Amino acid sequence: LLFGMAYTYSKSMDDGSNQRDIIPDTYYAGNLWGPSEFDVRHVFIANFLYELPFFKGSSNILGKALGGWQVSGIIQKQTGTPTSVGKGTDYVGVGLDGSLAGGVGQYWVYNGSGINYAKNIITNTGNPGADSNYWFTTTDSSGKLLFSQPTAGTFNHQQGIRDLIYNPGFNNVNLGLFKKFAITERTGLQFRAEAFDAFNHPNWGGVNTDPTNLNTFGKVTGKSGDVRNLQLSLRLYF
Repeated sequence: LLFGMAYTYSKSMDDGSNQRDIIPDTYYAGNLWGPSEFDVRHVFIANFLYELPFFKGSSNILGKALGGWQVSGIIQKQTGTPTSVGKGTDYVGVGLDGSLAGGVGQYWVYNGSGINYAKNIITNTGNPGADSNYWFTTTDSSGKLLFSQPTAGTFNHQQGIRDLIYNPGFNNVNLGLFKKFAITERTGLQFRAEAFDAFNHPNWGGVNTDPTNLNTFGKVTGKSGDVRNLQLSLRLYF
């Protein structure tokens, strides 16, 4: 049995991860300091390789068929990357030369004291606007929206507004089943059965951060493209 595990806690901060980003206010970048776009706080990875003990060393036909199998796996779990709430709209009236990551042109003002993560995924009702499951809370206790658009003709210079929200993370398990069939001392065949995303675990897509779309703002409405993938192969080694 061989196995290994690794856990990484990290934190990366900057005032612009993408050098092609055009900042909202050309003359002020003091409010852009925040988590990097690639900031992943927690990463856990484990791997193992286990040779099954059944019929080990048996030279009869049953032993050759059922002995010598190996099982392997890679397990990966990690938290999501940050994103911002805003809209590609010229609220100031000076024109938009481009947009920040996530399609944000101008950051919206946050009127709360901290992000409250519900971390719920919308149910398959076919009507996201009627679904009360949110990834993060978008209103206060009175139902008033926590985000508001900047006052016309002004930039939002609020500190900590960039990359304020963290998306869902990533969870994946890959498994493999292997066996060698020797032909001579140096040559043989290896049968490989591999399952990527073996448990077909859905990895959720990014949260909707468009505050003008009240039907889906603050919600996760879909999955990433990962699905279970099975692969069989036969390899000749010599």
